Amino acid sequence: MGKPLAGNAASTARAISTLPQLRRLLWAVGRLRAGRPLKATDLASEFEVNVRTAYRDLDFLRDDWRVPLEFDRAQATYRLTEPTAALPFVTLSEGELVALYFAEKVLAQYRGTPFEADLASAFRKIQDLLPREVRVSPSRLDDFLSLDPGPLHTPDAQVFRDVLAALRLRRTLLVRYRSLSSNRTTPRTLHPYHLFNHRGDWYVAGWDEARKQIRIFALHRIRRTTLGTASYEIPPTFRFDEYMADAFAIQKGEKPVAVSIRFAPRQARWIRERRWHKTARVQERLDGGLVLQLRVAETSEIRRWVLQFGSEAEVLAPESLRAAVARELEAALGVYGPAPSRRKGR
Repeated sequence: MGKPLAGNAASTARAISTLPQLRRLLWAVGRLRAGRPLKATDLASEFEVNVRTAYRDLDFLRDDWRVPLEFDRAQATYRLTEPTAALPFVTLSEGELVALYFAEKVLAQYRGTPFEADLASAFRKIQDLLPREVRVSPSRLDDFLSLDPGPLHTPDAQVFRDVLAALRLRRTLLVRYRSLSSNRTTPRTLHPYHLFNHRGDWYVAGWDEARKQIRIFALHRIRRTTLGTASYEIPPTFRFDEYMADAFAIQKGEKPVAVSIRFAPRQARWIRERRWHKTARVQERLDGGLVLQLRVAETSEIRRWVLQFGSEAEVLAPESLRAAVARELEAALGVYGPAPSRRKGR
């Protein structure tokens, strides 16, 4: 991207609040350096601002940037009193630098996906807003800042385009979908309702004609798409936020159930730091642990989540979830086998 930005905000009495003002200032300095006299009306006309704004810009150049300007009252023009004038460094706030850094990292994560072209175009437009004298290099921030969204599935570009086209045109979508649970690929006819990203991966919620219900499909498991000829309408009662309200992550169930999980003190410190679900409630325990209570419509995601905590998490309710976790732990113990007995004398 070019030379990294540097500077100290304290060196400038007033901060530049907008990029349009920055462009006006640099244009004015460029004209003055070229040896051409400058009137406030010239600046106002070039950028379609009022003359009072132009005078404030010129005052800023003289008083804050210490550009050696001289005003010729007879000609009503400004000129430089020295052959050259060095400009101060322009500063961006820490938040602005981090925002640009994140934008560049997101672009890198989606290279090779259908989103790359649009992200690259948006990032170029951000860069183009900065004048030539001002460039930021997010790669320079890598020494003390990093962003790792984790491994991402890469959906087929054509699949993504077809899903968007079906949504835009309200046309049915014929797909071949590989189910993760059955590991079978079957034909489906979908009415896409909502395309969304969850933790870096893309999904579409829509009506499944064969199953006569709204289902969620992972784009990276769609093997082939064909835009149908039949049209459909999204029910006016469908609200995606309401539809997903009871899900712990993305899986849906028939009816929300109450879940209670006891966490040991060490893990409880981590659990307290996050808002796990809109229904989540915490009951503190005297030993420093806690009980997390929530209502979710499907418990298989909760089961997989609880298992990562090992012996430091215990499902208290419902009994069906407690039994499912117990079966998983017993199966894992069977894989690893019983712990070898220690030899005497050790």
